[in-house]
Amino acid sequence: MNLPAPALAVLDGALIPLSRDGRRAAGQAPLATAIVEFHRSAFRCYVREHPFGLLPGIPNLYCLRPNLGLLWLAEWPDPADPCARIVREDGETLVVQSASGQTLYLDAATGRFLRAEAPLAATA
Repeated sequence: MNLPAPALAVLDGALIPLSRDGRRAAGQAPLATAIVEFHRSAFRCYVREHPFGLLPGIPNLYCLRPNLGLLWLAEWPDPADPCARIVREDGETLVVQSASGQTLYLDAATGRFLRAEAPLAATA
């Protein structure tokens, strides 16, 4: 019998699984600052932390296994332009948006950077 995955919530900046009656279970503390967003798929949970307070070179986007163990840290092209939003998982590609508005594509299984698309320029 397959039991459904527990509900997840961000409480006090940590990713916490909730029991069926809403009680907290052991969770995933943030790497450095506070977890601000997550996206759960069938096999992974993508997590975005607040970018301030991370050591230089450490991306604010990472992926957890279903048991909340760390799977990968994103290969991030520009540390000065952190991840601002998890958009979607599209097959084996994770689509995210940087603070400058670029759309970035990462390998969902490894976190390897694939490509970036610049934001469209505003037209009058």
